[in-house]
Amino acid sequence: MTSKNLLRGGMLLMLVSMVAISGCTFRDAPPWDGDDWGHDGGKKMMSDGDWADSDSLEALRRRVADLERRTTANEELAQQANMTAEKALKCCRKDYTVLMTEEIFFDFNKFDIRSEDYAALDRVAEKMKSDPDLIAECKGHTDGVGATDYNIVLGQKRADAARMYLVDKHNIALGRLSIRTFGKDAPIATNDSDEGRSKNRRVSIDVLGFAAE
Repeated sequence: MTSKNLLRGGMLLMLVSMVAISGCTFRDAPPWDGDDWGHDGGKKMMSDGDWADSDSLEALRRRVADLERRTTANEELAQQANMTAEKALKCCRKDYTVLMTEEIFFDFNKFDIRSEDYAALDRVAEKMKSDPDLIAECKGHTDGVGATDYNIVLGQKRADAARMYLVDKHNIALGRLSIRTFGKDAPIATNDSDEGRSKNRRVSIDVLGFAAE
């Protein structure tokens, strides 16, 4: 073999060796640290040896940041759910005391809070603000007109309207307020007169306190 062929063979072997070594280096290299490589047209090397442009990397960073925000939000929601569950379980206990009761009333087939009933809800809010361990139960009722299923839904909407007034107007935590609907099944007056029916279209709000644990 001539010296020229030997030289070519040696160069080829060196080139193959360099490629092999470079491949190992890329596989074993630490993740990309974000520095530019210079004359790469705005591209950067990923840890797995793939090339990605700077726009793709920025999009990836935004996605990671979004996932971190969602994780934090989910943790906060889980904490709120646990607090709500703890408050709800109190309603099953037998050692509570009804500290105060307020009632508000509704027009026929309506669940809007009337302005004359704001004061009663405001009193409930002030009582709850005085002790963060207090909870309240909003119980929705209807008169005897209409189908049972319809009135169950209407009673729930009335109870929820009272609850959301306390949440939105007074910033009472949602987890401290439970709702129940009775529909037309628990009247306090006759449904044979307009006056009696108007008394039955109501939400009764009990503020509950509990014995120290």
